[in-house]
Amino acid sequence: MMYSSDEDHFNSLIKKPSVFKNTSCLSVNFIPPHLPHREEELRTLAKYFKTIFSESDAPLRKVILTGPTGSGKTTLVKRFGQMLENVPKRQKFLFVYINCRIYKSPYLIISTLVRQLDKAIPPRGYSFEELQSLLIHLLELHSPKIMLALDEVDYLISRVGSDFLYVLLRISEMTTSQWLSYIFIARNLNFLHELDESTRSSFRSNHVSLDKYSESRLRDIIRSRTEMAFYEGAITTGAIDLVADIAGKSGDARYAIELIWGAGQCADDECSPIVYPDNVRTAKALIHPEVRREIILTLSFHQQLVLLSIIRKLKHTKNAYVSKGDVISSYCLICEEYGEEPRKQTQIWSYIKELSKQDIIHTKLSGEGMRGKTTLVSIPDISVEVIEKFLVKAINNQKKMMKEN
Repeated sequence: MMYSSDEDHFNSLIKKPSVFKNTSCLSVNFIPPHLPHREEELRTLAKYFKTIFSESDAPLRKVILTGPTGSGKTTLVKRFGQMLENVPKRQKFLFVYINCRIYKSPYLIISTLVRQLDKAIPPRGYSFEELQSLLIHLLELHSPKIMLALDEVDYLISRVGSDFLYVLLRISEMTTSQWLSYIFIARNLNFLHELDESTRSSFRSNHVSLDKYSESRLRDIIRSRTEMAFYEGAITTGAIDLVADIAGKSGDARYAIELIWGAGQCADDECSPIVYPDNVRTAKALIHPEVRREIILTLSFHQQLVLLSIIRKLKHTKNAYVSKGDVISSYCLICEEYGEEPRKQTQIWSYIKELSKQDIIHTKLSGEGMRGKTTLVSIPDISVEVIEKFLVKAINNQKKMMKEN
């Protein structure tokens, strides 16, 4: 169908019927009022922090929450934070959630915490030491109860080491009372080996572990979300069962929810009033559990360009790996395509290492059959076409935002 203008096309899309009642219920940031099959862990957190509002609650409280990808760690902690914020007659309580993949440095974390206590403080202009002193001053001044949840703390420690965690835990000891409590979220306990013995010992008895979801539990979660997100009767039992079957192999609830969203989008594209199993199969071909959209969106503009250069080179050569030199030459061509000045080789190499740390790419040293030693780069376990489609859209959006600013 031809439209007289882009506006007419957009208006037609708005008026188009949809299977979705509320797509925000399928967002990664949505916190449902009830968490199926995480009730026991929620009660365990409540037990650890039950005296947080007591005047006599002196001991510094620290809990580690671990579990595989998609086991509900972030949602559980955010829901617990909501519960604490809703406690009647609470005074000066702050729940602060920080994702360490987004706030990638100790400076950004302390700065965020400081600005939660005083919005008037600018995000830049202080040294790290000045920020620490300012935080201690604000704690003394406002006397709040704070629960700080650091998500993906294992990623932060792999980037900057363990000294920051030691400093963070000692901040409360520098005040007249201990107002800070902590929840550290990680995939497993391996990061503890990076800590000094005194810091490590304080975590040993405060650990909540989440198992991956079974297929039957995923089905309950999917049903709960579809009731909120879709109109009644807009998704078949067969579609729900197929999503649970597919995601059940990894036990990943986030992947299951993304599949639901993708299947609904496919149904809307076909003007179907109902989501069928075939819509789920179509969505599965476009979505992969190993590469998270939100992780790609947290990459800087040039990190995204480097990732695109790897994808394009892998597609062109049809090889399992490409060399670092090939990535750099491909990156320079992509920079020309987007009208960007290429970064220096040392900076490109730092981007490659960062992508590797985030498990988006895999790197290894070349072996026999190649002259000299070089780094080889690959993207395992997923079609590069699947990533490219989403990545190009993210790059174009970032480019547009940069022009507007």
